[in-house]
Amino acid sequence: MFRRLSFSVVILLWFSHSANAQDFVGSEACAACHQQEFNNWQVSHHRQAMQPANADTVLGDFNDASFDYFGSTSRFYTRNDEFFVETDNAEGEPEEFKVAYTFGFTPLQQYLLEFPDGRLQALTIVWDTRPADEGGQRWYHLYPDEEIAAGDMLHWSSSFQNWNSRCASCHTTDLQRNFDMETNTYNTQWVESHVGCEACHGPGSQHLAWAENETLNENFGLLVNIDKVWEPVNGDLPIPDSNNNAMSEQLQVCASCHSRRGELQHRDMAAAFLDNYSLSPVLPELYFSDGQVLDEVYVAGSFLQSRMHQNQVSCTNCHEPHSNQLRIEGNGLCLQCHEAGTFQTQEHFFHEPGSEGAQCVNCHMPETTFMGVDARRDHSFRVPDPIASLQLGVPNACNDCHEDQSVQWAADFMQARNGRTEPFYSHAAIIDAARNNQQEIVPDLLALAADETQPSMLRAAALIATANFPSQRNLRTVIEALNAEDPILRMNAVHGLGFLSPQQRFQYLQNLLDDPVKAVRMNVARQLTGMQVNQIPPNSRADFAALLTEYENSLLFNADMPESMNELGLFYAGYGDLERATQTLEAALDLSSAYLPVMLNLSDLYRAQDRDDLAEPLLDEATRLYPESADASHSLGLLYVRTFRLPESLVLFQQAAELAPGNPQYVYVYAVALAELDRVEEAITVLTDARQRFPDDAQIRNALQAYRNR
Repeated sequence: MFRRLSFSVVILLWFSHSANAQDFVGSEACAACHQQEFNNWQVSHHRQAMQPANADTVLGDFNDASFDYFGSTSRFYTRNDEFFVETDNAEGEPEEFKVAYTFGFTPLQQYLLEFPDGRLQALTIVWDTRPADEGGQRWYHLYPDEEIAAGDMLHWSSSFQNWNSRCASCHTTDLQRNFDMETNTYNTQWVESHVGCEACHGPGSQHLAWAENETLNENFGLLVNIDKVWEPVNGDLPIPDSNNNAMSEQLQVCASCHSRRGELQHRDMAAAFLDNYSLSPVLPELYFSDGQVLDEVYVAGSFLQSRMHQNQVSCTNCHEPHSNQLRIEGNGLCLQCHEAGTFQTQEHFFHEPGSEGAQCVNCHMPETTFMGVDARRDHSFRVPDPIASLQLGVPNACNDCHEDQSVQWAADFMQARNGRTEPFYSHAAIIDAARNNQQEIVPDLLALAADETQPSMLRAAALIATANFPSQRNLRTVIEALNAEDPILRMNAVHGLGFLSPQQRFQYLQNLLDDPVKAVRMNVARQLTGMQVNQIPPNSRADFAALLTEYENSLLFNADMPESMNELGLFYAGYGDLERATQTLEAALDLSSAYLPVMLNLSDLYRAQDRDDLAEPLLDEATRLYPESADASHSLGLLYVRTFRLPESLVLFQQAAELAPGNPQYVYVYAVALAELDRVEEAITVLTDARQRFPDDAQIRNALQAYRNR
């Protein structure tokens, strides 16, 4: 089922191909010439990212150990030198599973359980590999405070814990997922079951040929150019003040895995990062309003916000690329560039020299713990800002350490030190206000989006937030960003066109139909889905048709992910193919029966086909599973209206309006329902409040006027 190539087989493959072929040869082929690098790699996290399960690689206690989780007991044991787990299956019943691979090794190790359909699933009961005196050497559950039962989308057997689609591309070399949509099975293959040399440098066959022939060619026969970054000279190199937002070749290679991103295609190692991936922007569910890490974003998204990135610092200035270790321990790493006389002083760090508080990273790279024990540092390299914590509710490094003190204490301390009374980063308050739909912030939001001195990730966040304030006055800034040199700006500016009709959007997006960057093109395609070819000017039809085909193929590439199938279903629906759209969303529901967007969109497709009998059970389940979902409540309320249950719908509309106070449509529908039940005065009260919050909303304005004139 899974392919592992030995070194001897790889070498035979190399010699059997033409000189122009680009083949993977395996990391062992690199050792002869690059022994030191190979030795460093052998002990790295990359080398041990994933390994076949055996006595040497399995670190957990499989000596008939047990673990209890909300009344369910799992057992860990061996038989005939193989490792097994007995745990609850997808139906909630005990079942034995063989451990096929280990997944990671420190500070935790997961175990991949193999299914007959080619799936590998990551067990959510994991082994804490830390020493016992640090709290380790124990089994624990990744979701200890809530019961994740069978059927939950976070259960270990679900699509969201599937290794093939979620994890494999970053934990192996040259992954081929090979998912079959018709049979819902995998025949996943790879060159190496870990992160090998070629995962970063690209296939090595031509590099071996170059070494053999000693014929110099571009980049030594390698597809990937990992640029050499600047280095300090005698510890004294000033940081260039470049305000650079472009991703270096090196950062693009690292970000391929060390970022929160979606895959657009099978990785083309000769292509730029944004041709292979769509980088997740600074969204409320991923980042705090000041840009600090909230959810696991795997470093690159935070690093792109930093002055370090803007000033051309790259990954290997701090990290040795083959061992993955820091180049220098302690403050010496930062003092490569930052003058010790200024920064290695008590006056700068406010703590006793040698203490934890005097360590640069503890103030400027605070940790967030994921997966229970895995502490990851924020790479935006920001100044501790308890004043922002006080005003905006974001975390700060001071209180991360001084847990016994209040945020006010920390804010007072920093104010006494530097005299500031406002957040250090002005963008934080702007993004926060935009996220809370404060209309008065729009001028500042547009200014942030246009500010070329700011990191593109923050400008992109501002562009996305303009969608909360649909109006013609935002268009100038959005249009300028659509023509920006930086693709991160172009790909995110399209969100600011959402309030326009598809035809109006096309007016501004037509020049991006063949944008050189795939991530930009895919976001353009989303905005134009539903437009017919005959609505497109003749000179743009070929580009438009090609874009739609590319978009569909990109979604099909991820057909094993319910998120992608949900998007594909909406794509087919946008072109009136309701049957194919329904089949696609039903397939997505087979992948994950509890994925809310699919539940809502499929119920809406059933509605369009007069099948509310199928939609209602879906929406009942959605509101049960997601009582905090305004969308689920609103959708079920509309179904009740269609089935002549208006009084019952009112409760749901009220819930939706309260759960999503920033959605004017939900407030409007709630008010209309009140009026239809002859509660006009209550409707007027609701609309009057909404009018203050959404002064540009024509529906609310017109309804309020109509009810007042009754």
